[in-house]
Amino acid sequence: MNKIVLFDWGDTLMVDFTDQPGHMKDWANVQAVNGAEQALKRLSSISSLFVATGAIGTTSELMRLAFQRTSLSPFISGYYCPNNVGYEKPSAQFYKTIAHNIDCRVEDIIMVGDNLERDILPAIAVGMSAIWLNSKHQKNLHNVNEISCLNELCSLYEVLNQSR
Repeated sequence: MNKIVLFDWGDTLMVDFTDQPGHMKDWANVQAVNGAEQALKRLSSISSLFVATGAIGTTSELMRLAFQRTSLSPFISGYYCPNNVGYEKPSAQFYKTIAHNIDCRVEDIIMVGDNLERDILPAIAVGMSAIWLNSKHQKNLHNVNEISCLNELCSLYEVLNQSR
């Protein structure tokens, strides 16, 4: 069985234009992160893909509507946020509850995100694999799996999926 992949939302799959007010579904412009469509298209053929954001004030429906404005929505199986999880990211319960809702073990999930402290380290702490989208080329002091762009994701995914 291939691993489940959880993606952070802002600046991992879609560009977070912090100057835009309101919900992303209503923004004048929305934009997928470079390489996101190709990575999701390839991974969705072998794994289930979900979005797991820490965004406060959003719902899974608002997320779905934002994703529908891009080419990414056909590849996403579901959306998780504090509103429907009941816990905030980066708490361990946030990640454990999502695993429970997807009906899989945390060990069968790979978390992909751009924030080391909120996405990657908490996911690893609960037993998930994780891939840091380190597009800002920060120092990797924790020696975690990393990519600099989403175009590199599928190769590292295959390595992680085989290593379990």
